[in-house]
Amino acid sequence: MEKRHLDEHRSLEIISTMIADTSAHIDRTSGKYFLLWGYTTVIVSLFEYFAQLYIGNIELALWAWFLIPVVGGIGTIVLNRRSEQRPKSYVDRSISSVWRVLGFSWGLMFVAALVYGANILFLTVVLMGMGTVISGKICQHKILTAAGKAAICLSLIFPAQRLLLREYGAALRDSGFEHIEALVYSEIVIFALIFIMMMVIPGHILMKRAKEQRNA
Repeated sequence: MEKRHLDEHRSLEIISTMIADTSAHIDRTSGKYFLLWGYTTVIVSLFEYFAQLYIGNIELALWAWFLIPVVGGIGTIVLNRRSEQRPKSYVDRSISSVWRVLGFSWGLMFVAALVYGANILFLTVVLMGMGTVISGKICQHKILTAAGKAAICLSLIFPAQRLLLREYGAALRDSGFEHIEALVYSEIVIFALIFIMMMVIPGHILMKRAKEQRNA
């Protein structure tokens, strides 16, 4: 009877260890992807802002946006190959599937934005915010869910800003306001700040939590 009790206790310990190990793995893996895409987007966005504002070559600057999917895609492939040593769980596959669908959808929206002139910054934040919320729900991470929801709400800044500039931009220019271009391009800075809040900060939190769980 005592041996059976010890066996059950040992089984519970093994299950608890496996759950903790899996949770740490998910935190670490998700954190790396969020940091990769978050930092890439922020760096390219800030380059775009200064390039358009100070260099003045808008066409050259616009091509830099393609660095985000290129650098992010290559980095994702590298991270995937490094993580292939460990069998993927259902949670890993679910999150991967969500972001693949969102990535494909973003590609279509990007083409539509180029053809029809849609606000790609607004669409990107909404789409990535949805992915962050879904990832948070799957992983049961409140920080991801909250960050994604906040990003979706903040995305309303972009259409609101364009509406205000359309209504009052000419009046500001006529009044002698000298920083109208900086005001127009400020949406790129807002875009970068939202990605810091939505991906960079949660990514660091997940990495820190994974490290704590691994050392526990």
